[in-house]
Amino acid sequence: MNPTLTHPDADLSDLILGPLELGWLRPTGRVSEVLRAWGHGALGEAPAGPAWDVVRLPTGTAYATVRRLRAARAPLGPVLATPLGVDFLLAPGSADGWNAPGSTRLPDRTLVPLPHPDYAEPRHLGGRSWIVRPTGTQLTDGPALRDAYTAARTAAQEAAR
Repeated sequence: MNPTLTHPDADLSDLILGPLELGWLRPTGRVSEVLRAWGHGALGEAPAGPAWDVVRLPTGTAYATVRRLRAARAPLGPVLATPLGVDFLLAPGSADGWNAPGSTRLPDRTLVPLPHPDYAEPRHLGGRSWIVRPTGTQLTDGPALRDAYTAARTAAQEAAR
């Protein structure tokens, strides 16, 4: 099955539309519902758990964490800025036993509101924007995220002294 679809709805004319990479979304079983919501200019919803784990980091250290993951050339999947922090979509099961101060692993089946991938910073929909847009099927590795976040948090604490 081809994971690339062209969005059929003209209601999103304010977005820069092109082919949508949906391999990251397909395992949720909610592609149709999410595309329908996006077609109406709304957030789509997909559950954490079966397709990906979600870890929320504080906004202040999340951007440094993304930089560290990129510098380490670690797998980096979709990253979503939200009003409550920054959500990283991780490979399923790679956040099992997550325990890092100041962060949260969202429980399985928590519905995650998702903007269309064209809503990347500085564009927001419902207070949400992609820092790293979803493409293909790549997801962030939990242990790599924990290492990058711990290093970013330590660096921020030392800089504050």
